[in-house]
Amino acid sequence: MKRAIVLADERSERVVNGSGHVKALAKVAGLPLIIRNLRTLHAAGIEEAIVVTGYQSEKIRWALDSYHLDIPVTVVHNEHWKHGSAHSIIAASGWIDQQVVLVPSDHLYPPSLIRRILNSPAPVDSVVLAVDRRCDDVFDQEECLKVHLEGNSISDIGMNIERPDGVCPGIVRISPVLVDKLKRLLEDVEISLVDSLRAMARRGRVRMLDVKNVRWISISSPQARRYAELLIQLHGDTLETSYDGEHAMLLNPGPVTTTPRVKAAVGARDMCHREPIFSSLLDSLQRKLRRVFKATEQHDVFVITASGTGGMESAISTFVPLGKKFLVLSNGAFGERLREIAEVHNIVVVPFFVPWGQALPVEKLDAALKADPDIAAVGMIHHETSMAVLNPVNEVGGVVRQNGRMLIVDAVSSLGAEQLDVVSDNIDVCVSSANKCLHAFSGVASVCVHPRVWKNIQDEQPRSYYLDLRKYREFMKKRSQTPFTPGVNTMMSLNAALDELLDVGVESRMEHYQNLSSRLRSGLRSLGMELLVDSERASHSVTIVKVPDGMTYADIYLGLKSRGYIVYESKGELAGSYFQVANMGALEEIHIDEFLSAIGMVISEARDFSMEQPVLKQHA
Repeated sequence: MKRAIVLADERSERVVNGSGHVKALAKVAGLPLIIRNLRTLHAAGIEEAIVVTGYQSEKIRWALDSYHLDIPVTVVHNEHWKHGSAHSIIAASGWIDQQVVLVPSDHLYPPSLIRRILNSPAPVDSVVLAVDRRCDDVFDQEECLKVHLEGNSISDIGMNIERPDGVCPGIVRISPVLVDKLKRLLEDVEISLVDSLRAMARRGRVRMLDVKNVRWISISSPQARRYAELLIQLHGDTLETSYDGEHAMLLNPGPVTTTPRVKAAVGARDMCHREPIFSSLLDSLQRKLRRVFKATEQHDVFVITASGTGGMESAISTFVPLGKKFLVLSNGAFGERLREIAEVHNIVVVPFFVPWGQALPVEKLDAALKADPDIAAVGMIHHETSMAVLNPVNEVGGVVRQNGRMLIVDAVSSLGAEQLDVVSDNIDVCVSSANKCLHAFSGVASVCVHPRVWKNIQDEQPRSYYLDLRKYREFMKKRSQTPFTPGVNTMMSLNAALDELLDVGVESRMEHYQNLSSRLRSGLRSLGMELLVDSERASHSVTIVKVPDGMTYADIYLGLKSRGYIVYESKGELAGSYFQVANMGALEEIHIDEFLSAIGMVISEARDFSMEQPVLKQHA
């Protein structure tokens, strides 16, 4: 059984976040530290936790009873807590019949660190202590244990060591050997846990586990608590730097990383979609989306429980009349998807295709429309993410409007990040998705419709039951409702994300995207990486990167994933040779810088490995 001993026995000299002097109960981002620790241990695979209390033990018991815990917890009281944590280990000694992990309740650390220390090779009679060599980067270093190192062993340990080689996050793997030693020593003299570890270290019995790039913090002061909340906001609840199921920074083109505010909105309340409160939510979404689309009050805006592809299918199947043709402009994978959607609904497609990534021949569009009066609508992708290029929606819109046809635009991955105006761009139907540059959760598409297009289909039979936008218009106009049960909580996340967008302003959001993409591309080039970027038509949210020579996409993907970053393989002919890095979502410059550091390490390690491989001589 994987077991952990959690020390919640101390009295803090400083009051932290209204918890009195009980450090274990200080709240960080809404949760007491003791609860966060237990959830981290559960995520790490710990099967049983022994919480040792001391000062104000009843308050800790009450907290443990007040929260849902996925891990079995046994509470043990240390009556001699004033004499230190050595007595806490003795109090828990009945559960230390094998190697266990010992953690303080006032630290934050990722689950991967627990797994690593449990699996770290060391003699059974040794202690394994987590050590961070980045002494200068440790917040409030004075409050932490420090060590001197000799290779992988710790030679000395204490609070006041001068010029330390490392600082301790407080995570220790112990065994019954330490318990026996403490019992013998405490019979003769009062000794602290640190003193006993120092004695073992001087005998070469304390091994070091280098935490490397792990994020952790000791919550020893109000300032440390505030810094911990910033870390959680930036990196997620688990502070994970390696992806193992808990948390990863999403640098794929959707779904995207979201803010705590958006995450909180998903679970803010339970809401019936036939109640007035949901109608208010839907009205709010419509008003805010109109501002982002830059639409007029006369434009209809619908919110559909579907992906961006579902939104495009609703637009195509609703607005291309039976017996008419649909001209599709395509220079990538998602342009080809428009054709596939239309063909499923038996719509005749006029392909206007060029090789992936090439500029659309807009100069030929006018002649094509004039030559075929049966073309009722033109479809195009604004941001073709498969090639990270922007297509000239304004120019196409002018030609389509002059010819009296309808323009349907996929702005799934551009709305919120790129210049788009459904009025000045002459877009009749514009579709977007919540989970890309709007920074909300997956599962909601929005469709903005110009009032002039409804007359084109007033006598048409529907092609789809669920996706017929006439149903959505009828329900929205009559009672601010949806015709079917919607993804209520996902819409709540979109509402919060739109608030965040409008708080900073659409133009400021676009400038932020431009800054992030410029920083990303400059950093990748400085690492010697080759980019597939068209300077005149490049988007500001996706960058296509060539896999370095001597490496595979799997090398890049797995190396980054182990460091907490998810990227995408490119599509079509680029698959295997190129990959995509998206700066979509709730990202800041620090995230780009940390990603660049991570990919630099992945490339460096791959090169070091290739240089270490022996060269086989060929014999004549």
